[in-house]
Amino acid sequence: MGGDKTIITNLRRLTALRAIALSAYIGVSLWLADSLSGSALVFVVLGVVTTLISGWRARGSVAVGRREFFGHLLMDWLWLPPLLAFSGGAANPFVTYLLVPLTIAAATQPRFFAWLMAAISIAIYTGLMVFFPGVESGHGAHAGHNMSHASEGSDFYQHLIGMWATFTFSALLIAGFVNSMAEALRSRDRHLHKLRQEQARRDQVLSLGTLAAGTAHELASPLQTIGLLVEELQAQQQDFSEPVKDDLELLQQQVNLCKQALEQLKSRARDPAGSEELQSVAAFIERSLERWQLLRPDARFTLQQRGSNHQQARLPLTLEQTLINILNNALDASLAADIPQPVALDVDWSRDRLRIEIADSGRGLESENPTAESGGFGIGLILCKTALAQLGGKLTLTARKDVPGTVATIELPLENEHEEAL
Repeated sequence: MGGDKTIITNLRRLTALRAIALSAYIGVSLWLADSLSGSALVFVVLGVVTTLISGWRARGSVAVGRREFFGHLLMDWLWLPPLLAFSGGAANPFVTYLLVPLTIAAATQPRFFAWLMAAISIAIYTGLMVFFPGVESGHGAHAGHNMSHASEGSDFYQHLIGMWATFTFSALLIAGFVNSMAEALRSRDRHLHKLRQEQARRDQVLSLGTLAAGTAHELASPLQTIGLLVEELQAQQQDFSEPVKDDLELLQQQVNLCKQALEQLKSRARDPAGSEELQSVAAFIERSLERWQLLRPDARFTLQQRGSNHQQARLPLTLEQTLINILNNALDASLAADIPQPVALDVDWSRDRLRIEIADSGRGLESENPTAESGGFGIGLILCKTALAQLGGKLTLTARKDVPGTVATIELPLENEHEEAL
């Protein structure tokens, strides 16, 4: 939408510039000749019509595309060349306005359109030079060159050729240099916008991390109390039925998982850079899935693995949590579907690369926030992307091809044994 607003703003500027140029032409013509010829008046009216059309489209009620804006630039060629032809030809000082649409195109359009506008401008000026030089008619600021004697007419033609060479050089310079500068500025703006987005994401992650640390500190005491109560109940479990004993065992497992999560959080706070040892990739995947199943007993999944069972790599703690977060999102999306299907995992790794595809059977990417389909908070995806970016990896979301659902793809470079030795 930001691009559309910029184009509309440029169209408004073009409309104002065209209105100023027409007003200046009419004012100068009336000052020099007290009237406009009939042919010139027709094309002045045509110029006014194009100005009104551009002004109407610049109201912003309907989006204006880049190609349409280029079409508005081309509208100047409907009235400007014939107006010059019938009012002095190439000798008319107003001929320099031919460079204005080119300059705007070079500053706002891609390189192809800038060079296309340059070619059109040079062709129009060349046509005016050949068919409407303005020598015999005596129009324009250079008319005095042909009033003395015949040799001065030849000098005037040489002067026009010099003007043509200057115009051509100016057009090529504008199309090349100005367009390159404009593209460099647009690239810088895109880079700055990306940096601002990354900084905003870092600030959000920092605030979430601060909140998580405070919450972990507050949860430690209640969790310890719950653990003691569960242990006391288990000491009296001979008085309970088997279903109650099973529930107590499950409750103890969940309490232990919560304690492990808090210990990992503390360990990560003490060692932000991480000091993970080399471990088997296959064992890491298996351990992560086991932990996920303990956290989500209702989880159903299928797993395909491709890679050596002996392959070892340095896998940070944040990767396990990131994987579990994405699995939770996929499971929530699948459970929210009309016909829930197991979460499909496809894990492929080599010596220096790990790729994990997690496919759910949810509604897909039709919603703006696919991570919040089942009432999620929508922050898991931000945290996962940030964590993977810090590890040199990335997370991408794509729609499944043949069935509804979303595929989350984790790609991460691996630090293996050989690199550790180096």
